[in-house]
Amino acid sequence: MEVLRHEGPGRLGLVRLGEHSFRTPALAGVDFTLSPFNSFFHPDEPGDYDFNLAPSIPLGFYTPGEVIEKAIGRLWSVNYEGFNAFYLPALRRTEYLGEFFKIIERYGFEAVYLGNSKILVKEYRYFVKILRELRERFPNVMIIADLEPFFYPLAVYLGVDAFDTRSLKLYDFEGKGFTQFSPFIWSDEPNSLDFAKETILEVRKALEEGKLRYLVENFFHTQYHAGILRIADLEHPDYLEKYTPIQKETVYFISDASIRRPEVKRWHSRVEERFLPPKNTELVLLFPCSAKKPYSFSRSHTLYRKAMKEALGSGISKVHELILTSPFGVVPREWEWLAKYDIVVTGHWGEEEIKPAAELLAKTLEKYPKDVPIIAHLDEAYVEIARLASEMTGREIIFTEVKNGTTSRESLDSLTETLKEFQLEGTKEDRTYRYFENIRKVFDFYFGAGAGEAVLPENGQVKGSKMLRLFVDNQQTGTFKDGVISVTPFGMQRIYDALKSYWVKVDFDLRGDVFAVGVDEADERIRPDDIVGIVRDGKVIGVGKAVLAGEEMVNAKKGVAVKVRKRA
Repeated sequence: MEVLRHEGPGRLGLVRLGEHSFRTPALAGVDFTLSPFNSFFHPDEPGDYDFNLAPSIPLGFYTPGEVIEKAIGRLWSVNYEGFNAFYLPALRRTEYLGEFFKIIERYGFEAVYLGNSKILVKEYRYFVKILRELRERFPNVMIIADLEPFFYPLAVYLGVDAFDTRSLKLYDFEGKGFTQFSPFIWSDEPNSLDFAKETILEVRKALEEGKLRYLVENFFHTQYHAGILRIADLEHPDYLEKYTPIQKETVYFISDASIRRPEVKRWHSRVEERFLPPKNTELVLLFPCSAKKPYSFSRSHTLYRKAMKEALGSGISKVHELILTSPFGVVPREWEWLAKYDIVVTGHWGEEEIKPAAELLAKTLEKYPKDVPIIAHLDEAYVEIARLASEMTGREIIFTEVKNGTTSRESLDSLTETLKEFQLEGTKEDRTYRYFENIRKVFDFYFGAGAGEAVLPENGQVKGSKMLRLFVDNQQTGTFKDGVISVTPFGMQRIYDALKSYWVKVDFDLRGDVFAVGVDEADERIRPDDIVGIVRDGKVIGVGKAVLAGEEMVNAKKGVAVKVRKRA
């Protein structure tokens, strides 16, 4: 099993078995064959199947510990030669999972058939926990489950690779046909296999386009869906986030579950850990977000900037702006290029939106010197967020008088008059510093605080107009255009020397892509699609795009880990 693309633990994969290969997510028995279920006997011959399910002992989800222990003892005596798929009974007693994992590891099984699947989806925590432990321990092993098609998007998102379709024939036997709204509304014509094929194609398409989470949130058919996703979001956010690619396109927030997406968790943590205010900040301004992205292109933010310029003149280069928004909470002005999202705007904010935003704003405001004044030009729930943050930090926030929205003539006049009370003067050096900071902060977002300084220090140079090229000592370190960056091997070396971040260590000459089997170590901060440096003996010998997460690169034994873009 080779991973081609991730979205969360869900993955597009390529499975090669001899001369035969197929893509996942897949349907067992349709996209590939699966041996008959052999729980109660040893088959005479493994058979001519892609996956031959080894003999097993049937264990129910609630089987007592002493019975499980006897079964494990029997399993160690089985001759597994000729079998490449292992039946793993999903058990409430998860402390025994390790024993089954030892068998999988010892005999190098290529697939695991997850038993008791239909019971497991009703036990939210166990479903997520077992899938997580399997996926993290065996990144190259296929996970096969027996579930109805309306569970496919969610199950794939959490790590399942294929689905056994034989039990679907029961629905045909009963004369039930699936619809988009099953299991509550059925068609009168049997169609289980056709519907399963259609659904798996939708799941693949969603994975290819980076829209699997969006599909999951549109397939909330039962309380089990909602419960499982909530447990995954709230109790295993690190599991979802580590496999979620770095955001490139707009994320659509369509439900309450959307605000718990991995991209939101990642944003909050990066504001906390990677954002540092510009050193010359003498005034902080809080603004509301806008529907148009980036915010600077919107009518409202154009008007805010005009009022700032009128009141402060050159002093505008000593003002730092923070934009408040749901669900990202706080967006520093330099990161507005990176906040690509679309959300339903009604003016009504829930507690799950207000409190996290206020907490993130409070943590952000604490990064500024205590004598730096804070002005808020806000309305509606944004005011509540700012007041809560003020209470949390003990920092005074000056609120402008807003009437009929923040862009009304009266509100903008209030903003101008409030700003005129502060005498700020910016120099040419301040303007240059802020120009550099707008670039540096984006590199900080991707690689950690200090990365921007590494690729564009004070003595660095910026050349070009639209596509900006960055130089240090006449050597190019990277490029920047509208928040999109690239890094040269020289630039990555400077980041590696300064931060020791986003590296993949190898012990061979670089001729093509880096395969997982050749990765000695990798930075655990690496996420799919990240820019990474390939390092040998402390030297960056190439730069590429990660296919796998850092932790996954080390554990995987097959497939490409890094697609190399530039060699030193």
